[in-house]
Amino acid sequence: MTENLILATDAYKLTHHLQYPSNITKLYSYGEARVGGQFNTVSWFGMGMILHDYFHEPITNDMIDEAEKVSELTFGTKAYFNRSVWEKVRDLGYFPVKIKALPEGLEVPTGNALFTIESTAPWFATSLNALEVLLMHVWYPTTIATNSMYIKKRLAPLLKKSGSQSGLFLAVNDFGLRGATSLESGKRGGAAHLLHFQGSDNMAASQYFEAVYGVSGRALSVWATEHSVATAYGAGQGEFDYVNAQFDRAPDDAILSIVIDSYDALNFVKTVIGSPAIKARIINRAGRVVLRPDSGDPQTIDLEVLALLANIFGTKTNAQGYKVLQNNVGIIQGDGMKADTIIALYEALMSAGWSADNLVVGSGGGLLQEGFTRDTERFAIKAAYAENASGQKINIQKNPKTDASKASKAGLLKVIMRDGKIITVSNDELGQDLLETVYDNGTIPLINGEAIINRALLWGNNSELSF
Repeated sequence: MTENLILATDAYKLTHHLQYPSNITKLYSYGEARVGGQFNTVSWFGMGMILHDYFHEPITNDMIDEAEKVSELTFGTKAYFNRSVWEKVRDLGYFPVKIKALPEGLEVPTGNALFTIESTAPWFATSLNALEVLLMHVWYPTTIATNSMYIKKRLAPLLKKSGSQSGLFLAVNDFGLRGATSLESGKRGGAAHLLHFQGSDNMAASQYFEAVYGVSGRALSVWATEHSVATAYGAGQGEFDYVNAQFDRAPDDAILSIVIDSYDALNFVKTVIGSPAIKARIINRAGRVVLRPDSGDPQTIDLEVLALLANIFGTKTNAQGYKVLQNNVGIIQGDGMKADTIIALYEALMSAGWSADNLVVGSGGGLLQEGFTRDTERFAIKAAYAENASGQKINIQKNPKTDASKASKAGLLKVIMRDGKIITVSNDELGQDLLETVYDNGTIPLINGEAIINRALLWGNNSELSF
């Protein structure tokens, strides 16, 4: 469905062209994650999505007519709708604006400009911030990427302490597509998770990552059962038939994820997995088998399952002194997982002497949905500079007496590295500007998705970097 971009804004913004000083010829705004959010840095990601989804679309007569009609219905008058400016945009075939943004994949301290937008035609200056809502939606992929980045920062030392870090990028799997508020949010949030992890059942996000960033096959998954499969065989003998069917039909070297809590997870491990025939099949397989307990308190049930599996398959003690299940067996926890509970589960296993290598997790709402809003990282877009027909250059700033944290930046800006730290300064200060042009009067440079991933690997994975 083609979006009417004139209407993809807050209604009141359509009235602003009547409110600015009448001689304004240029407006310049910037977007940031303000200081005081959940995290003090953000994993900057998603501007490419906004440009891909919306900024290739030209304004048409039908859009203008529809917007005028909706505006009249909204305000009770046509007088507020600036038809002439949108007809000029239609005639141009693009938005007369220039957008600059930091390279995606950077880990950026809060309080820095992440992007800027400025009008390039005098007649569009007072309509510039009608585009704010479209650009503001970058808060979501950046916030999701930031959450996943911090999970990885917290998880990496646990894997290093108790085992191997080789499985880090598959340690947290995206199960969130079905629980997202929409397919669009599932794709954007899932793509954001894929910046830092590759484990994902979110194929829509993987395809979207390729469409926007040009990197294919980013999501990786495995042969995995669910309860509809398990319960189709029934209880008792059916549980044996269920497991045998997976071994019969899956490639011998495939990783198999087998849900075990359709009836009684602990009994399933003891009776089915521990039976001589099933045990032998698991031992003789080339591929890894991971069991998914899920139901119940994760720390309690997972430790109980690990203990049972240790009795069946044995363990060895690795170089770090932690137990590792033998015969290519492990567990996956898919319920109740979000940032804090993921880390708590790994810590609980390690406290009981188990290596983190025995476990992977899947998360749905905890990755893409639960508790995330624009205010999680305090995203805001504010006007900072204007010019008028008399040639006057005007620095604009919000500075509320009752909340200093909402004070905005004034003037033309650039973002530089100084003493190893990313900082935002006035445009006339020394230093190379990290902000790059990503949209210039209809021209959108090609996006190098591999460079974005590598940037996230460098900046978002190294907890020792100083900002």
